[in-house]
Amino acid sequence: MKISIVYVSQTGNTEAVAEYIQDGILAKYPFIQVKLMDIRENEMDMEFLEQSNAVIFGAPVYFTSMSWELKKWFDHSFKVNLNGKLGAAFVTAQSPAGGTDTAIMEILRHMLLKGMLVSSGRGKKTANNFQIGAVGLAGNLEQCSEQFEIFGECVAQTAVELFG
Repeated sequence: MKISIVYVSQTGNTEAVAEYIQDGILAKYPFIQVKLMDIRENEMDMEFLEQSNAVIFGAPVYFTSMSWELKKWFDHSFKVNLNGKLGAAFVTAQSPAGGTDTAIMEILRHMLLKGMLVSSGRGKKTANNFQIGAVGLAGNLEQCSEQFEIFGECVAQTAVELFG
């Protein structure tokens, strides 16, 4: 089983959250192959992405939406077949009131347009922590690392249940 974590990181915050999510997946499911792919650094492994059972997308919040780089990737990746894959989203922001919910919803909307199944990351361990996805706030990422690890674990658990 493979899971891709596709993200955009400008200051390193989104990358840090992606790494915490990867740690959570691998801690519980060491047999899953996980690959981090930073769009800005041209780290896209399209073959791995197409083989992935799940894709977790992450971006910083810009003007209450996802970053323009992730939007551009969605707009130009029409040849990438994501149909039937499990998808989940996370964002990083400076403030909880800065549009984190609308940014996640924008990512989820794009995943649905690609034919993906959507997971909020919610599971038995998360209670109400992840209503639509995970949110990381700058300056508080390390203190919340366990929550991001649980988010990754929950998304992986759903992927295992679906695609086993």
